Amino acid sequence: MKNLILIFKGFIIGIAKILPGVSGAVLAISLGIYEKILNIIAHPFNIKLKDLKFLFLLLIGAAGGIIIFSAGIKWCLSNYYLPTILLFTGFIIGGMPEVLLEVKKEKNIINIFIFIFSILLIVILTNLTSSSQSPNNHYFMMGIIESLTTIIPGISGTAIFMALGWYENLLSTLNSILTFTAPIKVSFYFIFGFILATILIARILNYLFKKHKIKSYYGVLGFLIGSLFTMFKDLIQKGSSVNEIIIGLMLFIIGFFSTIKINHFFSKF
Repeated sequence: MKNLILIFKGFIIGIAKILPGVSGAVLAISLGIYEKILNIIAHPFNIKLKDLKFLFLLLIGAAGGIIIFSAGIKWCLSNYYLPTILLFTGFIIGGMPEVLLEVKKEKNIINIFIFIFSILLIVILTNLTSSSQSPNNHYFMMGIIESLTTIIPGISGTAIFMALGWYENLLSTLNSILTFTAPIKVSFYFIFGFILATILIARILNYLFKKHKIKSYYGVLGFLIGSLFTMFKDLIQKGSSVNEIIIGLMLFIIGFFSTIKINHFFSKF
C-alpha cells in the first residue's frame, strides 16, 4: 500500500511539473515528502537501498504523470486555460495550511522581510521577457533551470519556461527523454545539467530546512504567494467567458478540498 501511495504522490507531482503556474516542490511539501527528498539528494554518497527505492517509486509516478498528461494538458491549456489553471491553483492553495502552520510558530521582522523578498523575487523571475532564441542548443541550461524550479518551492518551472518561450520545447524534451526516443546528445546535456544543479541546490536547501526551518517556510510562502499573483495577473490579461469563470471556480473548489482530503488521507500512513 505504501508503495502505491508513493507512486501516486509522484504521479501528482509529475502532472504539476508540466502545468504552468504550479510548483511541484510546493505539492511535495503538501504531500509530506519534500524534506525527505531533499535530504536524500543532498547526500548522494550516503544513499541507502531504501532511499533508492523511495526515489525510484516517486520517479515512476512522476514519469507516468508527465507522459500521460503532457499532451492532454497542452490541449486543455489551449482550449480551457482558465478552468485548468484554477483547478491546479485549488490544489496549491489547499496545501497552504501545511506551510501556514510552520510560519505561525515564529513571527519577527527578519521573517517578514524574507517573506516580502521572496514575493518580489518570484514576480521578477516569472516576468522575464520572452526570448525568441531557439533552445535547441541549450539543453544543458534547460536542465539547470528545470532542476532549480523543481527543487525551490513556489517557483513554477513551466511558468518560467513559458516566459522564455521554451515551454513547448520543454514538454517535447521531457516526453522524448522519458520514452527513450530523445537523441543521446540531448538526453546527456539535459540530464547532466539537471543532476549537477540538483545536487548543489539540494545541499543548500537541506541545510536551510535543518538549521533555519521557519525562515525557509517564510520563503516558501512568499514564493507561493508571488507565483499565484503572477498567475492570476496572466489570467486577467487573457480574459475568459462567464461560463469558463464559473466552471473554473467550481474546479478551484474541487482542487482545494481534494488537496486537504489527500493530505489528511496520506497523514495516516
